[in-house]
Amino acid sequence: MDYLLHYLKFDGQGGASRETQLPTALPESGAHWVHINCSKDDGRDWLDNMADIPDAVVDALFADETRPRTVKMGQGVLITLRGVNLNPDSDPSDMVSLRLWATPHFIVSTRRRRLLSVVEQVNNLEKGEGPENIAELVATLTHTLTARMAGVIDGLEDTLGELEEEMSEQVLPEQRTILVDRRLQTVRLRRFLVPQKEAISRLAVELQSWVTKEQMADIQEAANDITRYVEALESLRERCLLMQEEFANHQAEKMNARMYVLSILSGIFMPLGFLTGLFGINIGGMPGVENGAAFWLFVGVLVFMGIGQYVLMRKSRWF
Repeated sequence: MDYLLHYLKFDGQGGASRETQLPTALPESGAHWVHINCSKDDGRDWLDNMADIPDAVVDALFADETRPRTVKMGQGVLITLRGVNLNPDSDPSDMVSLRLWATPHFIVSTRRRRLLSVVEQVNNLEKGEGPENIAELVATLTHTLTARMAGVIDGLEDTLGELEEEMSEQVLPEQRTILVDRRLQTVRLRRFLVPQKEAISRLAVELQSWVTKEQMADIQEAANDITRYVEALESLRERCLLMQEEFANHQAEKMNARMYVLSILSGIFMPLGFLTGLFGINIGGMPGVENGAAFWLFVGVLVFMGIGQYVLMRKSRWF
């Protein structure tokens, strides 16, 4: 069964034992956790043949694309959450989905990529330091998924803060690449955190008959943290937009300065070019054709005119 990542049976004291024989019906006692790889079709076949699990639940657990939500389905609650991707060489904003369907005594979860929050809970259970029941597992996973987002968002804030300081001193082209990358990360995170806030708030309502006051407090604290993260991402997005405007304004100022210099040069050399073009025509009657000093006189007139235009523009405060 290569689709089975683990099947744990809780002992009610923070520990769990690994089982190999998957259940064929929903357990009515104890606490059982089955975690499977939804990229393997065999796992879907097992769920399809398991009694008391609606087809809608199976479809949701094996869907290609998911958004955070909480909805009651059958005898349990379907929970879809997202966690930041903290796997090595991965972009944290490429969030990993975790799909859960939980009843008071049974929970089945699916994933396509490894999620460190799940790995942590498995390790805690094997050491005897994990959750004691399904409600505590759901509350702990929700809290852990949310807590791991803090470091990523704080990192974004620090990076943008440093970039703002650098741009206040000097605006460089390579800063634009960093700014665009951070803005895209902010947009990706916000895309899933906004519905996740609603999903966790809904989770507190759906599980209120299962959980203790402490577990409910953990879920509500996770909802508050998500709200704070969404507000922080809104602020980061606005800061990114302001910095992009500053970058665009700086580029526009540089372009305007260059165009201004070209305009001044054009203003000086346009009448000089007109005269040289006029005196360069090869027709009879041109003055000075027979005079050997006419060329130097003409050059002197051009130099005098150029200097005069420069002085006139300076006095008129053109530059």
